[in-house]
Amino acid sequence: MAPHEAAMGSAAPSEAIAYGLLTPGEAGVASVDERLAACASRHLLLELGQACSMLRREADAVRIFRALSHAFAAGGASRAAAAAEHPVLADDARARLFERELAMERGLWRSTLQRPLEHYARSLTARPFWEASELPEAAALQRAFPAILAECNALLARRGGAFAPYRSRVVAAGGAWSDVQLFGGCRADAEHCAACPRTAAAIAAQPRLNSVVHGSHFFSRLAAGTHLEAHCGPSNYRLRCHLGLVVPAGARIRVGEEVREWRAGECLVFDDSYEHEARRAPSRPAPVPVWHSGDTDRVVLICDLWHPEVDLEKHVRPSLAPAQREALAAAEAGRHLPVQRRVYSTGASVVRRGD
Repeated sequence: MAPHEAAMGSAAPSEAIAYGLLTPGEAGVASVDERLAACASRHLLLELGQACSMLRREADAVRIFRALSHAFAAGGASRAAAAAEHPVLADDARARLFERELAMERGLWRSTLQRPLEHYARSLTARPFWEASELPEAAALQRAFPAILAECNALLARRGGAFAPYRSRVVAAGGAWSDVQLFGGCRADAEHCAACPRTAAAIAAQPRLNSVVHGSHFFSRLAAGTHLEAHCGPSNYRLRCHLGLVVPAGARIRVGEEVREWRAGECLVFDDSYEHEARRAPSRPAPVPVWHSGDTDRVVLICDLWHPEVDLEKHVRPSLAPAQREALAAAEAGRHLPVQRRVYSTGASVVRRGD
């Protein structure tokens, strides 16, 4: 028996059946190599492993990554697969590192720090941060800052009553994250847009903001002491723009390996398909190089916009579902359909909202 067959053991086929990757008939073939080859897609295994990791089912994730390592080792050991043969793979951090290296070697991603799962175009220019001066939409939001800030302050004056708690697994225990949604998936929240008419108008006036059917526009409040754990957005088709509104001194975010500060009245634009995280750590050092110092909440306006190189007709429209096509057409005609309220994210790939 080959080493990778011994390591897999007899449990692998039953696990694959449970995950829906093999039928009972396929699991009955003689060799481990054949059983692995019978899987519909190793790419699917990779996505399943990452999904388990996002759901904090680390034991399941490690088993799946091990299965992948042996699958590739069977066809000729790659650097990542060979490294995965060591017992240290049982460590969750090494398992995740292997997952990323394997994805790069198989051509799924170009960087271990950029890991979108839903929409990914390798041809698009990739970098963690973009300058607001490069993007007319960001410049337009900055010009509208006084009006947007006034409407945000009016929402905050209601003692936060307009801000709804946002439930996401990326919020570490004890944290608080809330928002006021204006648009989601090219649909409008009529009540919130009526309360913030100048903000809504500033967004709707920009075609590459107004047409982001895979994104959202909303006020986001992060309470002091909150840590948003490292996560990746679902797509590199879009960029994420944060217009600083209420910004405590020292408020920062890490995207990829780069750390920047929010500033009131300025847009911080980044590619959220890169791994990113934010932390509120008042009056004490942060254990990771990302934090918000101070004791007040951080509030920003978050707007999604298309990557400058995305062609709506080439990259987006062909893959839209009928309901998305309808919402996009209505938004482009200036008559937004009503938003479907309060759809919570269960993992790090957040389409409707973000940090």
